[in-house]
Amino acid sequence: MLLKYKFKNFCSFKGEAEFSMRATEDERVNFPENYVEGSPDVLKSAIIVGENAGGKSNFIKSLQYLKKFFKTNQNVESQLEYVNDDYTKTECPLNREDTVQEFSLEVLIDKTIYSYNLWVDILGIKYEKLATLKSGDKTFLPIFTVERTKEENNLQEIIEKKLDDIPISKLYFSVQLNPVYNQLKNFLQTPATQNDSIGLYLSKIALLNVPEAVTFSNWINNTLCFEFAPYSGYELTKERQSNSEILKIISDSRFLEILKIIDSSITEIKPDNRYPYQNTVMVRQNSDGQSFGRELQSDSAGLKDYFRWAIQIFKVVYENKVLFADEMDRSLNPVLADKIISFIHGNDHHGQFIFTTHNVLHLNLSRQMKEQIYFVTKDLSTLHSELYSLADFPDIDYDSDINLYEFYLRGVLGGTIIG
Repeated sequence: MLLKYKFKNFCSFKGEAEFSMRATEDERVNFPENYVEGSPDVLKSAIIVGENAGGKSNFIKSLQYLKKFFKTNQNVESQLEYVNDDYTKTECPLNREDTVQEFSLEVLIDKTIYSYNLWVDILGIKYEKLATLKSGDKTFLPIFTVERTKEENNLQEIIEKKLDDIPISKLYFSVQLNPVYNQLKNFLQTPATQNDSIGLYLSKIALLNVPEAVTFSNWINNTLCFEFAPYSGYELTKERQSNSEILKIISDSRFLEILKIIDSSITEIKPDNRYPYQNTVMVRQNSDGQSFGRELQSDSAGLKDYFRWAIQIFKVVYENKVLFADEMDRSLNPVLADKIISFIHGNDHHGQFIFTTHNVLHLNLSRQMKEQIYFVTKDLSTLHSELYSLADFPDIDYDSDINLYEFYLRGVLGGTIIG
């Protein structure tokens, strides 16, 4: 499960942004279904509220961007379109080329906390580290630490000359390994050029069967998931129609339980192996006991959108996935969105559901802990985004008569543009 994520210098985020899924408030005794009890206690869900173009999607994309380095094993380097644009100070994007993007994750896997850090610039990796903290231990045990010690081409000189193409540079790294794996050090410390596909050191170490690296890589690749609001039903179907994983899920009887949240008259699902997003049949039964079927492509727009989200909810509850969903309730009404959260909280699992929303009705302390509510707001003078939690407002307590969504709409909590 995700414990903490921090990042810096990504798109509209310039300063460090921190997001936590640790359940630490005393009030958690009143929300026993909202978190998984353990060491530490971990939240099952979180909501991120903010105005349009405030940075909510950038927050999710930053983590997706980090995952890409694990998935493709391609060159690890900053891409200028994702480096923070400080519009108010410079019009020259080359001044961004010496910017270091920083990413940090803490993850709980089988009672062990994994801490991972990655710093990158346009030449590649500047710093990378993996450490673990086993249950009962007091300090993290480093598995490996990599730091770039020098590069043949001076980065500042590249910037000053305003070169269109960065010349090939030989990069030198210092590698520190846990003594158990010291025999790998010479292999990993070889200088490399930018032509050598300098992937993550964690991926290299995982290929050498270092168990901590293998476990963490598997979590990133297989447990961490993303879902964005649909851009087009046709494109979505075209993109996913051959996914055998989807067929396995919609054939599971538990998936029907999730569909019934939106329509209790659905009694059976008949998956179509070739076009599951088009020709799968929803069988309904009316109050007279008569049954009839309808292909998904001919069903209501609401059900078609929910069908896609139901697959993701299944992954969270029954496969323990950690899902970041962007604008889930763009196509779902507030009541249904609340039912989805209640379903996730009401089941025993180790998955997590984090989603962005414009729906102020989610700002409700009778159903959510303060730690589960985050805001993203953009400073109109700098155009920089900021991420913070409702838990950062000590004056707001659970027993007060404060109307949170009224406070939000008035701009008291940030996250909305007040003209």
